Amino acid sequence: MAKGKKFAEVSRTITKNGKKFGCSCGKDDNGYFVYTHRARSKSYESLQKIPIKVLKFIDSTG
Repeated sequence: MAKGKKFAEVSRTITKNGKKFGCSCGKDDNGYFVYTHRARSKSYESLQKIPIKVLKFIDSTG
C-alpha cells in the first residue's frame, strides 16, 4: 500500500462487456471499488459485481 492511502490500487483501467472505462480500481476492507480524482463508488464483493451504470457515472467525473 502506498504511503497515505488506505486502500490498495488494483488496476488503472477497467473493461466490462468490451468497453474500456477510464477509472481506476481499488480494494479496501469492504471490497472492490472504482474511483477517479473526483469520485469514488461504494465497495462491492468483486470487480464483476460493479454495475455498468456505476462505471459510467464514475468515468464521467474524471
